[in-house]
Amino acid sequence: MTARAITDQTLGAWVIKCNPHKTDLAPMVDAGRAHENWCVADNYRTRLMAPGQPVLFWVSSHPRRGIWGAGRLTGTPVPGPQWKVSTNIALFDAPLLASDIRSTEELSMLEVFRSPQQSNPSWVDASAWEIVRTLLPA
Repeated sequence: MTARAITDQTLGAWVIKCNPHKTDLAPMVDAGRAHENWCVADNYRTRLMAPGQPVLFWVSSHPRRGIWGAGRLTGTPVPGPQWKVSTNIALFDAPLLASDIRSTEELSMLEVFRSPQQSNPSWVDASAWEIVRTLLPA
């Protein structure tokens, strides 16, 4: 995936990142769902987010770093001192580990690997999304 502007044609899925040192994972794991609302940056990406678009839930800074869930955006981002977007993300029984994702050559340059400290939302392009979808649990 190359660094470029996101468009409706290039977007595969949004990626919401969660740092468990800042956001407690235990209640989400117990519920089997990620929180419904997530902070996002005030930028052009956020303005492209729309209900129904796919979203992946990436857990960073964790021994089992990777994609822990998937779902859809359920609303448009809400502006404010801290912008927020609503989601419906089910967590998997076991995460798709970053090491497994990175071992797939076509996914080794995903934005979450290249710019792990970047603010939400991150993204995967349409071609990477097609590959990621085949790796996700049913």
